[in-house]
Amino acid sequence: MDSETHTPPDVAPSPDAAAATPSTGLTRRAVLKYGLAAAAAAGGGGAILWHLLRGVAHQPAETGVFTADGPDEKLWQLWTQRGWVKEASHYVKVGRNVMCQLCPNCCILAPGDRSHCRNKVNRGGVLYTMAYANPCAVNVDPVEKKPLFHFLPGSRTLSLATSGCVFRCLNCQNWDISQRKPEETKDARGPELRLQPVVSSLRPQDIERLSLFPADAAAMAQALGCPSISYTYSEPIAYFEYARDTAQAARAKGVKNILVTCGSFEQASLRDIGQYVDAAHVDLKGFDEEVYRKLNSGRLQPVLNTLRTMRELGLWVEVVNLVVPTYTDKQEVIRRMCGWLADNLGPDCPLHFSRFMPMHKLTYLPPTPLETLLEARQQALAAGLHYVYVGNVPGTPDVENTFCPNCHKVVVERDAYAVLGVSIEAGRCKFCHTIIPGVWT
Repeated sequence: MDSETHTPPDVAPSPDAAAATPSTGLTRRAVLKYGLAAAAAAGGGGAILWHLLRGVAHQPAETGVFTADGPDEKLWQLWTQRGWVKEASHYVKVGRNVMCQLCPNCCILAPGDRSHCRNKVNRGGVLYTMAYANPCAVNVDPVEKKPLFHFLPGSRTLSLATSGCVFRCLNCQNWDISQRKPEETKDARGPELRLQPVVSSLRPQDIERLSLFPADAAAMAQALGCPSISYTYSEPIAYFEYARDTAQAARAKGVKNILVTCGSFEQASLRDIGQYVDAAHVDLKGFDEEVYRKLNSGRLQPVLNTLRTMRELGLWVEVVNLVVPTYTDKQEVIRRMCGWLADNLGPDCPLHFSRFMPMHKLTYLPPTPLETLLEARQQALAAGLHYVYVGNVPGTPDVENTFCPNCHKVVVERDAYAVLGVSIEAGRCKFCHTIIPGVWT
């Protein structure tokens, strides 16, 4: 994820799915589809399918699958004892091979292989997640940091992350966790540390052995006075099972749930977790398929599908677009993106343009010029969007304030992550009583 960085707590937690197989030219989906049909029709079909899938799963690492990179027996036993592994959701078995169906990468893994996101492994023909109840980042943040500007303004949110991501963004701010394996961020040796729901202090080095199970996380949010939990910093799709189970436990306690996500879901997994989610920040990383592939190693269309489905499910959605020089700063493309958002999510969907800062593999690029961001904001307003913000530009007046679209007075005044004043009563502008969409209480 690119919108916010994680910091160690210093107090109590205050590859494309259409890639062809080398030998057949079939897509991974086609191999699965026709192979299953063959297996059902003839006894030999399963053997043919096994060879086809193994050919896909053992493509070079740049396609996303890490061949024979699963944990050894000693590590597996340590993680199993801690409860840090769990059978994965949304996958299919084909003999001893498995196909993950959480995201459009649709990784096909032979026994011993590791997924594109680094969190899933095929262990004896069963797909497991190694990112369960073992967050590598735990913090309490202002909800504005996500950023969410129309969701419980001024409140704090318990922020959780594990390792792993379904993308490979060249500009990732949190690459130190998003591009690592779970066992590179956690250590199951030594005594267990478990928050039930909170300890008096939590040192950065404690995170390595911390266990935080779903019910504990929900109780911890309550104990810290956080009305919400955010699944953030890396990518919640990569730790789907942990995020979903925690969201379910939080919902049962009246704690709201926020997804901070790249949006690259398969529809079944999105609908599964979406029933427990209240709000989402979605990083729409551009509006061009080629740029998505080059900058993020992802695809645009699944993200657009996610945005439509989130709206259908009734989630409060805010969209963030990081404007990266030479990649996503073309004003004509920004204009088309804003038109799509207005047409598909409606004029009241907040849009945040965020300034790129040199990071990860793009340190040679300059920060986004302020003029480019302000022009993008004007494109969005001209497209009919009512709530358009610009982030990462401290000192620029008004670009983070919320204005009533009718009387044009400030209804939420902000300074960075601080809310200085709210003039919204019962969801309406205090001055002219126009409805201001959002979740305000």
